[in-house]
Amino acid sequence: MNVVVLFLISGCSEKAEIDISETMIKTEESLKQLSEVDKVATSFDGKKDIKFRIMVERTLTEKQAQFLFEEIVNSFKKYSNQTEIWNDYNGYFDIKSYDEGVIYEASKIIGVDLKIVTK
Repeated sequence: MNVVVLFLISGCSEKAEIDISETMIKTEESLKQLSEVDKVATSFDGKKDIKFRIMVERTLTEKQAQFLFEEIVNSFKKYSNQTEIWNDYNGYFDIKSYDEGVIYEASKIIGVDLKIVTK
């Protein structure tokens, strides 16, 4: 008696397509709802690097800056429907005051936790 075993391999292991532009727009809209935020600018290099600039009218505390940076990271997960999105993309973020210029920078590099630097 011969037994034939057939394995079917489906495309389930492939990652779902992410619309980075739509995710960026939704994240921008979410950030603009926050009282600390005046304007938001974003860019994507088409490969792996996502950039966000948050404009504020006044200086923020480090705790407020951390909240805003975490909001970007978490919103991107939410709006992309990909909890592991930061395993495939790098994020470069800054907060800029009209009076003082860049006051905080952060990066979320693939495989590395969010890192915040006070300028």
